[in-house]
Amino acid sequence: MRYIKLVLLFCFFTFHFNHISAQEKKNKSLKKAEAAYAAENYHLAADLFKKAYKKSKSKALKAEIIFKQAECYRLSGKTKRAETFYNRAIKAKYPDVIVYLRHGDMLRLAGEYDAAANRYKTYIKLNPNDIKGQLGLKSCEFSLKWKENPTRYIVESMPSINTRYSDYSPIYANSDYSELYFISSREGGFSDKIDERTGEYFSDIYSTKLDKKAKWSKPALVPDPISVEGSEGSAYINRRGTVMFFTKCKAEKKKSLGCSIYVSQRKGKLWGQPMILQVKIDSNITIGHPTSNEDQSLVIFSSDLSGGYGGKDLWLVQKEQRGKWSEPLNLGPAINTSGDEMFPFLHSDGSLYFSSNGHIGLGGLDVFKSEKDESGQYVSVINMKAPINSSLDDFGFIVERDTERGYLSSNREGGKGGDDIYQFELPPLEFSVKGVVTDSKTGAIMTGVKVQLISSNGATNTAITDNTGKYSFKLDPLTSYEIIVNTEGYLTKIERETTKGVESNKIFIVDLIVDPIRKEIILPLIKYDFNKYDLRPESLADLDKLAEGLLDNPNVVIELKSHTDYIGSIAQNNKLSQQRADVCISYLVGKGINADRLIAKGMGESSPYVIEEKDGRFKVGDVLTESYIKKIRFKRNKAKANQYNRRTTFKVISEDYNPESSSNEDK
Repeated sequence: MRYIKLVLLFCFFTFHFNHISAQEKKNKSLKKAEAAYAAENYHLAADLFKKAYKKSKSKALKAEIIFKQAECYRLSGKTKRAETFYNRAIKAKYPDVIVYLRHGDMLRLAGEYDAAANRYKTYIKLNPNDIKGQLGLKSCEFSLKWKENPTRYIVESMPSINTRYSDYSPIYANSDYSELYFISSREGGFSDKIDERTGEYFSDIYSTKLDKKAKWSKPALVPDPISVEGSEGSAYINRRGTVMFFTKCKAEKKKSLGCSIYVSQRKGKLWGQPMILQVKIDSNITIGHPTSNEDQSLVIFSSDLSGGYGGKDLWLVQKEQRGKWSEPLNLGPAINTSGDEMFPFLHSDGSLYFSSNGHIGLGGLDVFKSEKDESGQYVSVINMKAPINSSLDDFGFIVERDTERGYLSSNREGGKGGDDIYQFELPPLEFSVKGVVTDSKTGAIMTGVKVQLISSNGATNTAITDNTGKYSFKLDPLTSYEIIVNTEGYLTKIERETTKGVESNKIFIVDLIVDPIRKEIILPLIKYDFNKYDLRPESLADLDKLAEGLLDNPNVVIELKSHTDYIGSIAQNNKLSQQRADVCISYLVGKGINADRLIAKGMGESSPYVIEEKDGRFKVGDVLTESYIKKIRFKRNKAKANQYNRRTTFKVISEDYNPESSSNEDK
């Protein structure tokens, strides 16, 4: 949006230019330009400054005029021209360092974050005490990250509602979200007069409804007594559609009379005469952008009331007796900054959405979300990031009660012109799991095998592996699952996954490697230091998996064997291998496996390994005996053969273990 449109509906700029010399006072165009600027007629002021520039001979004055032109363009929403003129002012050696901050701001609005960061760095060096420079620099750093990693929100324009004029601040007009009110400065409003400060018609409130084909009707002007002389601004309507709070800014003979919040009650299909909200403030203070809770017992609004943190802050008032309201309470430093906080929207769950240019953001106004702590205070602020936010102004954010669907306003690229209304939705997360079922002994894929998916809510799905051994399932968000293979001749295999805490679409890859019953299975990660039986850290992964498998198959008894190479005496190897088997069994018992289900057997060097798959010089069927190994020429191949022999294996020897029977026998 054009920033001037927002602010002029609400409060008024003051700016003090440098003192004009006697010679400069002779420049009539300059005097007229200053007057137009003071009246907030920035379009006219920019043209007059252009004429004044041509008549000026002083380099210092020319630099100042260029800067003033840039200010006019900035305040009238012409950010590209403003960026050009701030850069010209820097080249003309305009002396006030604020020019670097302003230029950085315009570059950031254009999405040129690297260039903007350089300007902020210069400003920080020249004026280190102003936090706005640091804020701008940090915003550039975060913006680059957010643009590279946007959220899952889908944001789309609404061409049936938007015009080339400013259309903004949508609000829900009923509980089923089938009617919207919004603000527009389009042709056909209450007045055909042009607001000289904005260059557009005075803004009014419009309504549009969804038809049976889910299309929005042609917007219609909300008639008198809502739309009258002056401008109407941001509003709030309760869920029943019976109460409306809205901003009204009066003007008289090109002079603004300030803004207030008004309340109107619906009578049938028509709105009643608006009454000013009786807030305890000074008469010269303007307030606007109201939002309220479900019973309208409190109102949050934006204002530059004294006692704030700078710029426009968000304030809260509570309803008292006889239609009066409490003194305004500032929402505090977590929400409010030295910049502007505007356009609040209070969600039914207590969350507060608002727009600000004082927090770290992508550009102009960004949309933020804040939630209360246990004491009821707003303590944290979260940037809604791209694509909800852009490098320009994003505001007027509203969202439905039970979904992540709603509307916002923005002057981002791709609109019809000025401010436009956009719809957004957070699509549901999509999760799935897929994998291949294979035999752990042979590595062969297993076709036609039943795979079960059991969710934490009790639902069960079944899939059959295809001719490539593959299976797949769709998964739900915030759910934990067990993926189970239970097929004849194999130990039951259970893998576990969860979508809880996963915030992006994901395909889980879970390959199911099942162990055949009655076949010896090697545990390849179990290794030991020379002549020792202490478990290495990497050994624990295989033992943990074995423990999980035993817990998933409570009826089986296994025999765990440990083997050694031929180095050392037979007695030493027998003892060492038994110690190694025993330490594995002890670890499994520590994982909750009943010792009755575990048999440890040290094999020493008595059972040389038989090669099952070709591996370099080793052929299928080779028996790695001592004599075989001693004939190997290369040391590395001898070491590999000895490593084959130094293995730990397990084998199911029984499938009828009964934990209850074992427990009774112990008694």
